[in-house]
Amino acid sequence: MTVYEEGTNPHTVIQFLADNQDKAFRPKEIAEATDIPPSSVRVTLARLKEKGFVEHTDGYWAVDEYELGTQRAALVSRQSIDSDRYEGYDRDEALEHAEFPPDRQPRDR
Repeated sequence: MTVYEEGTNPHTVIQFLADNQDKAFRPKEIAEATDIPPSSVRVTLARLKEKGFVEHTDGYWAVDEYELGTQRAALVSRQSIDSDRYEGYDRDEALEHAEFPPDRQPRDR
């Protein structure tokens, strides 16, 4: 799963396209809207296309809504799983009081 840090070119381009997902843009338009140099936008778009985040047709670029949704869902799921506390649920405390069948024991963490 790919996660781009806020403020990086990939994050900025994806965020711009996601915020305008009903439209497609030329690299120059993306550069003007994001204050990223046009050459950097073109390189970033090519890399994002390799990862499946954007689509390219006739010189216009748009976010791939399906892939973006899939990546967002995976990120949220992973954050929930990795969280020590989620909605007041404390996994460590639950494990301390859990009764396991003889053939199953909690995984070491």
